[in-house]
Amino acid sequence: MTAPPIRGIGYDVGVVYERDQPSRPHWRAEDVRRDLRVIADELACNAVMIMGSDNDQLAEAGAVARELGLFAWLQPRLFDHDPDEVLDHLGRAAELAEELRRQHGDVGLNVGCELSLSVNGFVPGRTFIRRGSLLPWFFWLKPVYDRRLNRFLERAVTLARARFAGPLSYGSGPWESVDWRRFDYIGLDYYLDASNRWRFAGDVRRHVRTGRPVLITEFGCCTYQGAAERGAGGFSVIDYGTDPPTMPAQLVRSERVQADYLDESLDIFTEAGVHGTFVFGFSEPSLPTSADPIHDLDQGSFGIVKVLPPGDRPEGERWQRKEAFGTLARRYGAAAATATTAEERS
Repeated sequence: MTAPPIRGIGYDVGVVYERDQPSRPHWRAEDVRRDLRVIADELACNAVMIMGSDNDQLAEAGAVARELGLFAWLQPRLFDHDPDEVLDHLGRAAELAEELRRQHGDVGLNVGCELSLSVNGFVPGRTFIRRGSLLPWFFWLKPVYDRRLNRFLERAVTLARARFAGPLSYGSGPWESVDWRRFDYIGLDYYLDASNRWRFAGDVRRHVRTGRPVLITEFGCCTYQGAAERGAGGFSVIDYGTDPPTMPAQLVRSERVQADYLDESLDIFTEAGVHGTFVFGFSEPSLPTSADPIHDLDQGSFGIVKVLPPGDRPEGERWQRKEAFGTLARRYGAAAATATTAEERS
C-alpha cells in the first residue's frame, strides 16, 4: 500500500486569515471546477477537504467535487471572530452541507481548524498569527485552553449534529488535547519537522490505536531548502513588512525538498494505519511565483502547484505543476490501482 484508503488534498476556496491577507484574491467558479477535475483525474484523489470563509463558495465547490466523484469534506474557516459568531457561521455551513449530502451523498463536515488559535478568547492575542506566536510562552496554561476548547467543541458538535446527518471531524493542532468521543473521525493537522521527528510516528500510532478512524487533515511542506525542518512554520520566512511581501535573499528554492517531504510523510502515515490523508494543499493563490527570487512567494507556499503572477490577463488563474504534484500523483495513483485490483478480485 502506497497511501491510505482515503486519498485527499486540501483545496482553498478563500480564507481570510487577516484583513489584508485573503488566501484567494479572486473567486472564479471556472478555476475551481478546473482544479477539482485535476485533483480527481490527475492526482487520483477520492476526497477533498474544501476550506473557506464564505459558506456559499464552500457549498458551490462541494457540489462540483461531488459531481466529479470526490468525497467532499467542508471546513468553514472564520478566523479572529468571537465564539458565538463562529458557531453561527458553522450552523449555516452545516445546513448547506446537509443540503448537499441529501442531493449528492458522500459529504462530511469538519467543524473547524485549530480553533484554540483561530477563535478569539481561548489563547492570549488579538489575531491567529499573534496567538500562535504567544502560545509557547503560555503553554503552562494548556489545561485551561484545552477545557475551553473542548467546551466549545461540544457546543459545535451539538449544533452540527442538529443540522447535518453526515460524518463529523475537526482539524486539530498538535498542541490541542481533544475529546474525540463526540466525533466520527479523529482529525490531525500533523506536520513533520525537526523538533518532532523523534516522536512523530509514535504520536500518529497512538491515535490510530484508539480504534477511531484517523484522518490527517493537513500535512505538507514549503518549497525551499530548510523548509522540511520548519514543517508547518515554513511560511514564516515571508516578510509581510514590505510592500509587496518579499522572501529572504539567501533562500534557495527547492521543489525536491517539498516532494521528498510528502513521500516521507506518506510512508509514516501509511505504515501507522491512518484512514486518510489530506495534503495541504493544492494551491495558494495569494503566493504567486516569480523569476525574481526575492519576489518568488511560492517558495513560502505549501501548494503542489505554483501560481503564476496575474499580470493583465483576463483568463483567470494559471498555475504550473511542481515536483510534489508528480510525487502525489504517483503515490495516490498506485494506491488507487491497488484498490481497484482488490475490488475486482473480491
